[in-house]
Amino acid sequence: MITRARYLSIRSGQSEKPKGEGYSLCVVATAISLIVGCTHAVEDQSQDPSPIEALATRDVPRNPLVDSRARGRQVYHHYCAVCHGAEGRGDGFNSSNLAVTPRDFTNPTFWDQTNDEHVLRAVGNGGAAIGKSVLMPAWGRTLTDVQIRDVIAFLHALAAPVESKSPDTDSPPASK
Repeated sequence: MITRARYLSIRSGQSEKPKGEGYSLCVVATAISLIVGCTHAVEDQSQDPSPIEALATRDVPRNPLVDSRARGRQVYHHYCAVCHGAEGRGDGFNSSNLAVTPRDFTNPTFWDQTNDEHVLRAVGNGGAAIGKSVLMPAWGRTLTDVQIRDVIAFLHALAAPVESKSPDTDSPPASK
């Protein structure tokens, strides 16, 4: 909107601008550069951060064991469930084709008689490396040490006893 004073100055040929006009142009220019800059920042976030940025912005896990088990579950279901079964009972759909039944990881006796390093060697180097079935492949070149340890953490969860609901002793017996 042009004020009367501005109209008269333009009509008379004066080029003096009122003080507020330069300020509003500066605000508009700043707003445009912020919008353009924010657009580029959003586009830059879609790219993977550099290793240094990843260290600076990584989230600290709430519970490292839970996170490890969740990652292990994904790896297990992708590579191991075919033989060992979805729940680790050694009853995967490929188990019927094997001469030796795959290990049942839900059996607590197995975990009492072994340790994580033994399982790590079996998974990384194959069954033959620990004197077991040659049909157990060596996953050490496919999986990282951390992935194998995550799978082992998941396997421990499979063997954990599930709490069963006990009958409520305070409730009255059902009437006939």
